[in-house]
Amino acid sequence: MKRLLFTIVSGFCVIALFAQQPTKTEIIQSGNYYYGSGISSDENQAHDEALQGISEQIAVKVSSQFESKVKETKTDFSENVTSIINTYSMATLSDVQSLRSIQPDGKVEVFGYIPKDEVKKLFSSRKDLVLSMFQNGRKNEENGNIAFALKNYYFGLVLLHSIPEENIRVQETNLTIEIPKSINEILQGIQFVVVSDVKINEKEREVVFNVTYKGKPVSLSHYRFWDGNQISGSGQVRDGRTTIRLVGSSISFDNLKLFTEYEYFNARKETAAVEQLWDLVVRPEFQSQLNIPLKTVPLIVAQGTQLVLKSEKTLAMAEQILLSANKFIAVIEKGDEQFVGNQFSSDPFIMTKIKDYMRFNHPKPFSGRIEADVSETREGFEIRKIEMHHLYPTMNKQSTEYLVLDFDKTGELIDFNLCITDDLYEKFVKQAEFGNDWGNRLEIIKFVEKYRTAYLTRDMKTIDLMFADEALILVGRKIEARNKPNTDVAYVQMPGQPGFEQLQFTKQQYLTRQKQIFDVQKDIFIDFSNFEIMKKNNTPGVYGVEMRQNYSSTSYADEGYLFLLIDFNEKDPLIYIRAWQPNEWDSSALVNTSNFRIYK
Repeated sequence: MKRLLFTIVSGFCVIALFAQQPTKTEIIQSGNYYYGSGISSDENQAHDEALQGISEQIAVKVSSQFESKVKETKTDFSENVTSIINTYSMATLSDVQSLRSIQPDGKVEVFGYIPKDEVKKLFSSRKDLVLSMFQNGRKNEENGNIAFALKNYYFGLVLLHSIPEENIRVQETNLTIEIPKSINEILQGIQFVVVSDVKINEKEREVVFNVTYKGKPVSLSHYRFWDGNQISGSGQVRDGRTTIRLVGSSISFDNLKLFTEYEYFNARKETAAVEQLWDLVVRPEFQSQLNIPLKTVPLIVAQGTQLVLKSEKTLAMAEQILLSANKFIAVIEKGDEQFVGNQFSSDPFIMTKIKDYMRFNHPKPFSGRIEADVSETREGFEIRKIEMHHLYPTMNKQSTEYLVLDFDKTGELIDFNLCITDDLYEKFVKQAEFGNDWGNRLEIIKFVEKYRTAYLTRDMKTIDLMFADEALILVGRKIEARNKPNTDVAYVQMPGQPGFEQLQFTKQQYLTRQKQIFDVQKDIFIDFSNFEIMKKNNTPGVYGVEMRQNYSSTSYADEGYLFLLIDFNEKDPLIYIRAWQPNEWDSSALVNTSNFRIYK
């Protein structure tokens, strides 16, 4: 592996030796600068004090424009405004210059200053960031990804409250008006329609909804629900469907209150300024409640799952595939680990995976008719979209999910994983039409689905291999380590991105922490907010996979960005680069396909 060395420079700008600078007195008397000073035996501390002084001066200048935007707290108004300005200065006051002098007692005085015109550029940069979030929200809204449309809009709205203007317009877009308007349109326009109401038993009821927005299925959305009695929790819409299970006395209730999620508190760390501003500014509240009458379709008694297979062509193994799939569904319906052992004792891999899947996700198959597509793969066949309902009791969370079942060429079940959403799958199908590379893209999709399932089944061995330093190869249903090929890969660092060594260190930190979380958390849920497959133009057969993963558990939530570089030039796809970046991020700081040069 070829590695490039980089020096990261932070803090104040370095002034060229002998460059002409104004004096401290000239700076103060000119009225053209914001300035501050710090004195300390530690020069870095003096720098920080000087920067804080600059922030306080800027805050005094713009404080009158924050009267309606600052949250009332125990701290006074001026302190809050200074804290808001710090969300700019700590990250972006890169044009601050400094004068350094040694005091008689040996301490260092740092006098920092910045032209007032430069500060105006900071506010313009924040406006551009909000515009970018608004545009991302629009794109997600068009694709039916309501969850991330609302998240982008709301985070942009939080950032708007840190800009010292009342009416903020960028590139002919009035963000002050358009962002709240967009949030309200979604919250008022999303539709939940009951399509199935099933009595599972005397103490359990399953209500299935079709969920649409502007007449199209909602790809992804999150909500809280309350039955008006004692049962409350959170749920997830996926591919236009969601299921809510009611238990106890609530099974006879005839009305349900739903509240669409729009704030996304756990994701606020994605952007440092959003996290810093969260408790400083007034965060707007929106009406997100929907009252859903439940007795709009006949209540029926559960009949179990009726699986119907669909295929574009006649398959010789169709009957065996159906038998194997029904056997798997029956095991999940029964929910008994001993029964799993009886049915799959000849396949320890499947047996263990099913037990872990049931133990940590409490799955229930959809009660009713499921029409699933069967298609051929490199190993045999797959069935997509077996609808399941997951339950995570300590998080009060329910989730609608879909499984993909993998079969060998004889029709025997060899693996199962959780599907990506329909809109992502269809996007990759369309992309493959241009590149004529559907086989490769399907393998990437299956790898990502396996990755997510490994978290939900707490398969630390598979996760460790996926993040390992050595090259990895996906062989059938298992992931196995392999020596690196005779290939050199160089990491090219872009401005604002972490060095390669930092990425390596972060990976080890992450795995250690993940193992600890698996050991102590009763419930864990993971999902992707973003997933892209990028073909590397100058290297045929090589792809980059860029994913944003959202992680939540009984007492902990986290987000991070995962990048994988995959080579399809050999018999089996080879994963030979991985980069993990947790928490704070922005698009300019993300490692991606363009960062790597491959020399063969």
